[in-house]
Amino acid sequence: MRMPPRALYRLFPWVGRTSRWASRRFPPGGRLIAGLLICGLLFGIDFRQTLAYQVACLGFALLLSSLILSAFWRPKLSVTRILPERVTSGMPMRYFIEITNHGRRAERDLVLRDEVKQPLISYDHFQHLRAGSRRTNWFDRTIGFPRWVELMRQRRGIELEMTPVPPVPAGGRVRVAVEATPTRRGWINFDSTRIFRPDPLALFHAQTLKLGAASLLSLPVRYSAPPIPLHSQRHYQKGGVSLAHAVGDSQEFASLRDYRPGDPRRHIHWRSFARTGRLIVKEYQDEYFDRHALVLDTYLGDSDHAVFESMVSVAASIAAGERPRDSILDVIFVGTEIVQLTTGRGLGDAANALDYLAEAQPATSAGFEQLATLLRERAALLASLIIICAQRNEERLELIDRLAAQGIPCISIFLIDENAALTGPEQRGAHTSFELRHNHIGEDLAQIGLAT
Repeated sequence: MRMPPRALYRLFPWVGRTSRWASRRFPPGGRLIAGLLICGLLFGIDFRQTLAYQVACLGFALLLSSLILSAFWRPKLSVTRILPERVTSGMPMRYFIEITNHGRRAERDLVLRDEVKQPLISYDHFQHLRAGSRRTNWFDRTIGFPRWVELMRQRRGIELEMTPVPPVPAGGRVRVAVEATPTRRGWINFDSTRIFRPDPLALFHAQTLKLGAASLLSLPVRYSAPPIPLHSQRHYQKGGVSLAHAVGDSQEFASLRDYRPGDPRRHIHWRSFARTGRLIVKEYQDEYFDRHALVLDTYLGDSDHAVFESMVSVAASIAAGERPRDSILDVIFVGTEIVQLTTGRGLGDAANALDYLAEAQPATSAGFEQLATLLRERAALLASLIIICAQRNEERLELIDRLAAQGIPCISIFLIDENAALTGPEQRGAHTSFELRHNHIGEDLAQIGLAT
């Protein structure tokens, strides 16, 4: 795919800022007058041959009057943003902005627009991202600006429109509901709020900028699917559940018995000693419970970034799904380091795992060996394993089959291209593999629950 020259690429941010400024500051009537001004300048260059220059003069006078009238607006407003704790990518959401008027006059005809931080994309990074694009538009292939606009929109994470504001009385406060839809998972960073008021001619918007940083976490897309029945097999967990809380031993109380030399003093049951005069100690038993692992293989290889987003959605759908109440689920993936989150039995909930999955990024190198080493070390603790991969190769299949040979039921989920032929479940001993098309996740994910 042909790339735009570096010098041309440097114009993209300038064109983007100019376009956003014009769309914010000029209402439809102002854009019409500005268009007439430009046309009058183009066709009225030779004022001896045409009268189009008069249209340009009229448009210039109207816009100049609007700019002068707008310069006198100096409101005394403060803004407070009220955000939800979490939102979900692709799902409509609503939050509120409170506007307080500290001035002596009411403010009317206001509109506001919340702003998020504008990410920067280097030329080299743009080349890498655009190489995976499947656009066929000739202008995008030649120039690249439409693709740049799309990437900027994705990285912002949310698109916010102009929102009307009811009249704000002097010394009063109003609350405005802002509706939007997050376009990606991860953190969305707000940095300011712009409040506009049209001039008396309604051709230009006066503006006041209110700075205020805030962040909102957008969770991955999740799909409804039948619960995947996890194989139940209780294993001895060295350190037990309370190891996660870093408090003492992880044994569970079983009964009382007479003191034996060498018993820890902290196990003495003092109430029984006071009642009987004999040393009685509390006896514990090691704790056994179900522990399952949900593994996200973050190495993409040659797969598109859209495949990774589908992998995260699959992992989030399973992590947030139903499972036995007394079981524990470890969510494992490789970021800058191996991330392991434990949920269930009071150690954490699915929301915590979703928070981390919202920030998961593809691995930049084939760090699968680290993940494989961790799984081999923890194999004796697991009742079952679910692994989600983009690459179906011998290295991954060998590891999964080795774990299955140890008696651990394994479910592997491989993401394939949207145009690839979908095959049914493949059974290899205790290992069952499935394929999902990355643009039909909800439809294909249902087969796993039905097949298992």
